[in-house]
Amino acid sequence: MVLFISMTGLSMILGGLITFSIVAAALNVPFIEIQTVLLRPENTSMTQIANAFASIIGFGVPALVVAYFTKGTFTSNLGFKPISSEKQVGIVILLAFTGLILSGALGDLTDKITFSSSIRTWATDLEAQYKKALMAMTQMRSIGDLILAIVAIAVVPAIVEELYFRATLQKIIIDWSGKPLLAIVITAILFSAFHFSYFGFLSRMSLGIVLGLIYYYTKTIWLPILMHFVNNAIGVSALYAVRNNPKKIDQVMDSNLTYYWVVIGFIALFILFAAATMNTFFYLGLWLYLFNLISIILIILLYRDDLLFLKQYSFNSINKWSKGVTV
Repeated sequence: MVLFISMTGLSMILGGLITFSIVAAALNVPFIEIQTVLLRPENTSMTQIANAFASIIGFGVPALVVAYFTKGTFTSNLGFKPISSEKQVGIVILLAFTGLILSGALGDLTDKITFSSSIRTWATDLEAQYKKALMAMTQMRSIGDLILAIVAIAVVPAIVEELYFRATLQKIIIDWSGKPLLAIVITAILFSAFHFSYFGFLSRMSLGIVLGLIYYYTKTIWLPILMHFVNNAIGVSALYAVRNNPKKIDQVMDSNLTYYWVVIGFIALFILFAAATMNTFFYLGLWLYLFNLISIILIILLYRDDLLFLKQYSFNSINKWSKGVTV
């Protein structure tokens, strides 16, 4: 465990040094100015490539090393096992959409937690840095920019982060503690912490728990990779869709809940549960149904003022409408 964490720290340092050195040479700028240079809009493509490359070294290398030296085959140690049914693929994609509900609610919940002014200032500064870095990687003007962004922000992170956190770290903690649920939660906390976003901490931790449950119950890393990819790709695509509207960009980045996502999420939720209860995916479906039920409660509590528009549809109106319906 200690050796793995030490190797991770070393890989991240080496990944940063190698990436920054390559970028410095490519852009012909001093090494100490790389971070500032990469934040410029004209260097978006370079920023995306640099971030993907650093992730491969920082997360991918430790996972590959552990898989190589662990007893068993290299591919099975990484969780590369066949998906047992096509239905599981559909369920996981639906889960990515239901997660949009939970993400918005938990983001708002985190913002409402009261802390001292110093902690609030620290959290706000941390979030500002995170948004600045994210904006530097999502300046998209064409379909080509969108494709590169999806590869760098959705495909690469989905693969290397799932190999690191779920296929490797989660398994190490399970072997060490003998408690799968504890290992899933600890891994999810570390997964969220590595993103350095305070106001998105609970959202990413919840995503990490779902990904951990999927991997634990299915024993294949392909499904967590798929869900992680869909989750990130939705975010990147949303930013591309509103690229010319600054207010909408802020809304997407702040994970504010919008009504059309609620509708999509609810539909996906019920389809998911119906599908999950009809096969061996039942226990995972039950876990996630309860998980999303909590998110629905959070939405009602956090967005009760926004949902007051429903009052116009009174029960009297419904009764009047139903009287006109014949069966």
